[in-house]
Amino acid sequence: MMKSWLIVLAASVLLFGEAAAQAPGTRSSEVVSMAGTDYYLHRVAPGETVYSLSRLYGVAEERFYEDNPAVKEAGLKAGETVRVLCTDVPEIELSRRKMQRTFVTHTVQPGETTYSIAKRYSLAINTLIQDNPGLDPSHLKAGQELLIRKSEMDKTSPQQILSQMDDFASTLTEVSDEYVYHLVEMGETLYAISREYGVTVADIEAGNDVRGGLKAGVLLRIPVPGRELAAKDTAAGEAAGAVGGEEHPLLPGTEVPFRESRPYAGEMELALLLPLSDDNTVRASFMEFYEGALIAADELRNAGHSVVLNLFNTERSPETVRTITAAEAFRHSDVIIGPVYEDELAPVAEYSRLTGVPVVSPLADLGEGYGATVFSMSPEPSRRYEKMGPLFEGDKNIVFITSDVNDAAFEREMKAVVGGNPYQRVVYRKGTPSQQIDEMLAGSGTDNVFVVLAGDETGVDLILAALSSVQNSRLARSKRTGHIMVVGNSRWVRYRNLDRSLFFKLNVSFVTSYHADRGNEAVLDFDRRYIEAFGRVPSLYSYRGYDAVKMFGGAVATGNAVPALSGSVMVPLQTPYRFETGAGGNTGNTEWALVTYGNDYTISVR
Repeated sequence: MMKSWLIVLAASVLLFGEAAAQAPGTRSSEVVSMAGTDYYLHRVAPGETVYSLSRLYGVAEERFYEDNPAVKEAGLKAGETVRVLCTDVPEIELSRRKMQRTFVTHTVQPGETTYSIAKRYSLAINTLIQDNPGLDPSHLKAGQELLIRKSEMDKTSPQQILSQMDDFASTLTEVSDEYVYHLVEMGETLYAISREYGVTVADIEAGNDVRGGLKAGVLLRIPVPGRELAAKDTAAGEAAGAVGGEEHPLLPGTEVPFRESRPYAGEMELALLLPLSDDNTVRASFMEFYEGALIAADELRNAGHSVVLNLFNTERSPETVRTITAAEAFRHSDVIIGPVYEDELAPVAEYSRLTGVPVVSPLADLGEGYGATVFSMSPEPSRRYEKMGPLFEGDKNIVFITSDVNDAAFEREMKAVVGGNPYQRVVYRKGTPSQQIDEMLAGSGTDNVFVVLAGDETGVDLILAALSSVQNSRLARSKRTGHIMVVGNSRWVRYRNLDRSLFFKLNVSFVTSYHADRGNEAVLDFDRRYIEAFGRVPSLYSYRGYDAVKMFGGAVATGNAVPALSGSVMVPLQTPYRFETGAGGNTGNTEWALVTYGNDYTISVR
């Protein structure tokens, strides 16, 4: 008897872009796997309620609220996407012959992604998702078999596929209370992405297979502070200095104060501990960090100081780091920069505590307990939005604008910043009359602050264009309007199709961990020297390497005690730093950069 094959035949309902909601009372056909659990993705239709959806899908209301906590807080809204536990997937039997006529079977190869497979077959992402229920697009496994619908092959361009993946990432983020889903763009690094979301590189590595490096089109699952990954079992281990999954008691012995500060008459030695290679593969990002450090060391030499940079390759191995700390060359160090990963830091921090030599962690968000001789350059996540407070103080007209896809985590953070100040709320989608925004504006004498909560490029572009149009209309009608400013998200600078002139026109502000504007004189000068030396444009790693040596090497070389860095704001290039010793004993950077575009076409960073 011929063996039957089972497949779920999905209705041709689009998930992405401008997809319409299901008709009331109609089940979604979209099933995806999120963190190992299958969910329907349901676009809410007008008139649907939590009760009706619970009955439709056969789940308890309590479970629905558990999977969609934002609904419990703000209610169910037509047009939004919710996730519903998938308890059963209707299956339709197809014969082997019918199966072979309809589909090609693709076996996932190591390193392949949802994007690369869709691109290979020129297949729409929504078709791939529909024909493979329960697919987790962020975690494909080598050997996994996917069905590729023959009739839909060679119909979708790479640009359309990338746009669909971006929309799908936004949809997954909207329905997840644990993760943000991030689509990697060309040239992005783990460090830059970790800074954007306020997490560590180790956090991203723990939930994603990135051993082969980042590729454009990869979908990353990122645990974001404030989402309900709250238990975060790894946090205690990291704070205790966990290495390789075993508890590693941090720092035995008595803490030694910093070495006595002195002007350097002879050579000053800086140790750089970087994971330059791993499995015989050179890691370009950390070479760029080293190159930025070389530019800063050259500046110190030009100022009359004798500086030696000793470079150590950690090979991304805690054991290698422990070996390095026993080397004679390392023990001559006056400042230690690195290692970059927290799970490699323990032996270096131990050496620092016993000798008083300052250690600089350039990239990682550190746990507590390392002592005041360990400096963290990454800004503390808990201080991220402190500088935004004044934007909402006083008699301000505050308006939250949402769209079809929204950034729930950003909304919670902005509500906390706004505090008890009153605010209005408006939903703006394609086709919404601009009059709705016009009516929200206050007249002259009152500042208008628009907080844009759209979670994808399409929504942000739509809202900024609408605000600009309303502003033009009021000006043409000589209607008096107060100052307009927009509060947004640092990821906007990565969106390729936004009209950047609107950033200036609408006085856009956002907070970021690092900002380097190539129109800034100091950044421009650094870029010129870097390009002359290395023949390419610097990256964020290059800037961070420069900052580390400029601040800490400069402090020691000039005879200023490193602890004197604490409490003062320093701006090596354009991003500010302020180091303060916290209750946990570490000396951390408390400064995030508030970037503001002015309608006089200037960019300020403070």
